[in-house]
This record gives sequence, C-alpha cells and structure tokens, in this order.
Amino acid sequence: MKKLHYTLFLFFLVFKISGQNVQVNIITRQNDTIKEFRLKKDYLFENLMVLDLEKKLAVVNAKGEKREFLPNEVKSFSFTRENKRVEFIAIDDNLFGLLMYSNKLKLLKVIKPGYTTVNFYVIVRPNNGKTSFMEAMGLGRLISKKVISREITDCPIILEKVENKILKISGEEGVIELIKEYESNCF
Repeated sequence: MKKLHYTLFLFFLVFKISGQNVQVNIITRQNDTIKEFRLKKDYLFENLMVLDLEKKLAVVNAKGEKREFLPNEVKSFSFTRENKRVEFIAIDDNLFGLLMYSNKLKLLKVIKPGYTTVNFYVIVRPNNGKTSFMEAMGLGRLISKKVISREITDCPIILEKVENKILKISGEEGVIELIKEYESNCF
C-alpha cells in the first residue's frame, strides 16, 4: 500500500511540474514587451529556478516552437509563480538575477554552482552606478563584515552599524534590511 501511495505521489509531482506552462512577460533592450511565450517548466524550489534561469531564458510559444533569450538580448522577464510575481533582471549583459528588492537600489540574487553552491547578492545602483557582488558564505548564508566593507565603501553609516552589531545580517531578510538601510542613509 505504501508503494502505491509513493507511486501516486511521484506521478502527481511529475504531472504538476511538467503540466504547468507559465506565461512570461519579456522586456527587450528596445523596451518592447513580448507576451507570446511560456516557460518550458515549473520549478519546485527557488534555488533551482535561479540556477536554471540565470544564464538563459528558455521558452516555448503556442505553436511549440522553442526560443532562448540571453541576458544581452533582454532587459528583464517576469512571470507568476505560486500567486507571486517573479522578476529576473539582466546584470551587465552577462546573467539574469532574481529581483529581491527594488526602489532606488535593486537587490538581485544569483547562485554560483559548484561543489558548494554560493549565493551572491547583487546591488545595482541607480544611474549606471557600480554593481556590487556580495557572496554569502557559511551555514547561515551570512554576508561577512569584510564583504560588506569591500562593497559598500560609500556609506560609513552602514559600515559603523554593521561593525557595532546594530545591523545584523542573517538570511535573505537580513540582506534586504541591509539594502533598505543603505538606501535610506546613503541614497
């Protein structure tokens, strides 16, 4: 009986993943919007989605024709996943990053695969400013003080808050709070 339940569970899981086609809105470099494509697959986990979509966007149209878009061809693309809007933005025409926060500053997430995957949080400053890549290491996926002081050199208030442990960065929520503080104090 357990084998039957397990088999049914796997069947429905595969059916769910392969059966969903998600509408994608693509913004080209010329600011044109393309809405005729759908994602070829759905993703169970956010990190798998980021890994798969950061190098290229693979989509299919209603006729079943496949197309790939690279970061140098597209400004951004978005879709709805689990009733939440998900947006990826091209970073320096090299890769796509998952948008985590956007106001004056943008915070994006990319993942470097390897023996141990490493999350990188990317700060995109306004007016074609410097793009910063901050690697999150360790069990708690924390960004170290050393990395923060290397990438946020233009805001001594933030560096002081981090050094004095007034601002603690733990997990993705902590990274978002860091960027909000950075934005409110220095932009």
